[in-house]
Amino acid sequence: MLLNISQQDQTVLFSGKLNRDTLMLYSPFSLLNRLSGQVTFDFSALTHVDSAGLAWLIQQLARARTLNLQIEFTHVPAQLLSLAKVSAVTAILPIID
Repeated sequence: MLLNISQQDQTVLFSGKLNRDTLMLYSPFSLLNRLSGQVTFDFSALTHVDSAGLAWLIQQLARARTLNLQIEFTHVPAQLLSLAKVSAVTAILPIID
């Protein structure tokens, strides 16, 4: 399965694979432009993530700040958590569960 990113109210739903092969579908990522305030990134349907996916998420967090969005990550897969740990970026990820 490829990557699918959809919006449901203030939640951005990720499903499939967030990796270097699928990210080009969402570059640039314009969905953030349509949102405001508190936004949740829900990873419950994410099946795979690699270091490029993690870097892309960090890039989206930086963009969100410029748009005055407050991002929260929910249902973060173990694979993303371990990548964040080895990359020493866990502290900057807004994980709420």
